[in-house]
Parts: sequence; structure tokens; C-alpha cells
Amino acid sequence: MIEELVRVRGIGPTAAERLINAGVKSIEEIAKSKPEQLAWIKGIGMISADKIIQNANELLNLEKGIQKVLNSIKENFAKSCPKCGGDMSERLIILGPERRLRANQCVLCKFYLPI
Repeated sequence: MIEELVRVRGIGPTAAERLINAGVKSIEEIAKSKPEQLAWIKGIGMISADKIIQNANELLNLEKGIQKVLNSIKENFAKSCPKCGGDMSERLIILGPERRLRANQCVLCKFYLPI
């Protein structure tokens, strides 16, 4: 959990440990907090609490943006082959008697991407 919280700018390992001991276990909880709720924790004042909350919100927004880009890339790969640009169609690839894999396969070059 400490590794998760130290991703927020302004939170080091000691502050992360104190936040966890105070019951704050995720970046989302920090982002939803009010400065007064964090300022009573040892080592975090009102100004620091405000900055930490802002930084947590910025990190969450950044991650949402990155996820949108990744989803867009994934959708484009599902439509056209990254190797030759041909159309992709959904296939069921049999790997063994009990193992099957759903994948998108290019109709031209037969390149496939697991779904």
C-alpha cells in the first residue's frame, strides 16, 4: 500500500505510512479528502494537505487520460492489423483439447492478437 501512496507527489514513505495508519489506503481516498481531514496527521499541515489532494487528483486524471489512449489503441488494433493494415476478424484458436483462445486475426497475413 505504501508503494501506491508514494506515487502522489508530496507523499514520501513516512507520510504514506502515517496516512495508512490513519485509515487512508488509496489515492482515490486522498483525492476525495478535504484538507482538514489530512492536516491532523502528524507531518501534514493544511498547505501540504491541500497540495497533496491536488496532486492526487492530477495523478488520477492523468491515469484516466492514459487509459483512454490505451483503449483507443486497443480498438484500432481490433479493427486493422498492426502488421499489414488488413481487416481483423474474430477467431477461436484451438491450442489443445481443453484450451481455446479468442483472438482477432488478420484476413490478409493471418497475424493475430489475443482478445
